[in-house]
Amino acid sequence: MRTARPLRLALAAAILLPLATFAGTVEKNVPFKLDQWIDLASTDGPVTLHRVRLVREGGVTKSSFMRPGNSQYLADVQIQLEFTNDSTNDWEAKFDVEWLDAAGDTIDGYKGQEGLDSEKRHEEQTVTLSTLKYGLDKAKKLKIRIDTNPD
Repeated sequence: MRTARPLRLALAAAILLPLATFAGTVEKNVPFKLDQWIDLASTDGPVTLHRVRLVREGGVTKSSFMRPGNSQYLADVQIQLEFTNDSTNDWEAKFDVEWLDAAGDTIDGYKGQEGLDSEKRHEEQTVTLSTLKYGLDKAKKLKIRIDTNPD
């Protein structure tokens, strides 16, 4: 009976270890600039995260639709992630993106999950969110963390 517990632990480790090898994290802390690609060059298993950027959206946007008459204070920002997924299975990317002021205080950001579809080469996943124009003007640093895992 005493050998049953170590055997169970070894079996659990053998099952979970391959899953852990196919999960990855990439982190970047860079100056805040809109419309500029940030190289990630992160490969974990069949998924490569090539680069990411934030771009200001124009025209009829989420902000103008949700706050008609008050959109002069708002801007829509899109986070664009370029990736490759050579797997036959979907993966997910967990985003934690923040823009910070000169003192390092968080102004705004995005935390959420987005799918990375299977068998895609240099595809782009996008997230659009509404933020204050003031915050974009005051942002000095961009902090990015993206975790990838099988879906």
